[in-house]
Amino acid sequence: MSRFGRLAPRGARAPSERDWERSAVLEPQLVPRHPELISDGGGLPFPPAALAGSPGLLDPEDPAVGALIAQINAQGAPTSGFRAPWKRNAAPQPVPRSLAAWRLLARTDGEALFARGQPPQLLTAAVRQDGRRGTWKCVAVSRARPLRATRDGIRASGWRVDPTHELDPNETMLRVLVTEQTFAGAQRAYGRVLAPDLHVNAVDLVLTMFVTPRPGPQVRAPNPETPVRVALPHPVGLRRLTDGALYDATPGGPIPTHNVEADTA
Repeated sequence: MSRFGRLAPRGARAPSERDWERSAVLEPQLVPRHPELISDGGGLPFPPAALAGSPGLLDPEDPAVGALIAQINAQGAPTSGFRAPWKRNAAPQPVPRSLAAWRLLARTDGEALFARGQPPQLLTAAVRQDGRRGTWKCVAVSRARPLRATRDGIRASGWRVDPTHELDPNETMLRVLVTEQTFAGAQRAYGRVLAPDLHVNAVDLVLTMFVTPRPGPQVRAPNPETPVRVALPHPVGLRRLTDGALYDATPGGPIPTHNVEADTA
């Protein structure tokens, strides 16, 4: 990691001063230090406290849990002749012993997210109800994926301080380069960067950026950085600047992306 955080994508053109002058100015909303919801991108977002939930409390008679049981059993079943257990007339599924290691992270009327283990080795399984048939099935399994702050269903995108601009501790306008988290056809996120979340205290400034995804299928190519200016409610001062996109469940929290070495205002 460089002094200014993440390195720029290889081959990407750095924004010009004109780009910065025309970049969006965003007013952040003040939030608590830790995100209300996080997600690994495989299913429903969930509160960080759900990671501390006790395993082994799932009811095998619950149809959503039944879909999880079917997925667990399918992992160990031979492919030849195997019939998906959520199909009609399928034989009842035996309850695997490993079900005791799973717990519920989040649930709605038609969807649920189950998990086994803890970050960074968290395994999640998303199950969903078929609205027409009323049956449940597993739709996604994710293993050891990064947990990101999530707001209104959008996972946070990473950012770094503009390395071409020397940040003065008295500044209240922060120049940041945002890298959209979802694929966007190798296009910058102009007009789609939302008002960020901001937590400020005496020693830390934690900024979390969100980008509205482009609709429809997108080319799977690296996204160029998007220049954005963030209007801070207070001067940066000596505070550590931290990218709050990734949720770190380990003691110590996230790694600061930049530190202004000057007097606080």
